[in-house]
Amino acid sequence: MDDLDFLVELVNHEDVEPFLGGRAGRDRDAIAAEIERSQGNPTSYGRFVIEVDGERAGAMGFEEENRRSRIAHLERLAVHPDYRGHRVSDEAARQLQRHLVRDLGYHRLQLEIYGFNERAQRHAERVGFRREGLRRQAYWRHGGWVDGALFALVRDDLEVPAAIGLLHDYVMVHNECVRTGDWQPLAAWFTDGAQLAFEGVPVGPFDGRDEIVSAYAARPPDDEVVIFETEERGEEVVARYGWLREPGKRAGRMVMTSRDGKIEKLTVTFEED
Repeated sequence: MDDLDFLVELVNHEDVEPFLGGRAGRDRDAIAAEIERSQGNPTSYGRFVIEVDGERAGAMGFEEENRRSRIAHLERLAVHPDYRGHRVSDEAARQLQRHLVRDLGYHRLQLEIYGFNERAQRHAERVGFRREGLRRQAYWRHGGWVDGALFALVRDDLEVPAAIGLLHDYVMVHNECVRTGDWQPLAAWFTDGAQLAFEGVPVGPFDGRDEIVSAYAARPPDDEVVIFETEERGEEVVARYGWLREPGKRAGRMVMTSRDGKIEKLTVTFEED
């Protein structure tokens, strides 16, 4: 909660507050609750402080809009007036995009900006968002009805390595199988001779896509996977993962190698956070 005082002052600043959403929290209790929620569920809700040379310069956030389709809604971007004019928000926005798409696996990022906030709309376009539409006279703000301009970008708009995209798409299908109980769709994501191995639990390894699917069908996981971060290490993609039931806790690593757009080997470790 070290950033609480700064965030409360920022969102209530006379040059910031008029551009924030009308329903956004302003008092200490509301902001403290947002911070706590971000810490407890960092893959579906986030509040971040922007720093410049070690000094707090602004804030930004996101909230999961649609888990199944991996859509995140960006919100609460605010730069302190002392730091405006230096494109601080541009670099911060690009870092948030990379985190949400490369690390957490979101496929689509979207946001909405008041029609009168032309500066924020120019910023959105500079950092890669495309304008997709307009909600006409959608919000009562400052004594009148105002428009909401809709912007979005998708993973294809960013330079995301194909192997990282493959891992996130696989996890999406895995989670759908958890929800439906049908594990056959998983087969399409593995090569014929793929291997699935586990470390830290006495099961496997399983060789070949048919054996892998049969293993999941026989002993299906009872929870969905969440991904915290990913990185490429040579030919491998390494991801830190956890479970949706405990979204703030890391459970282990997923180490994947791929061939021709499919998974060749997947090793899942179970470790203490």
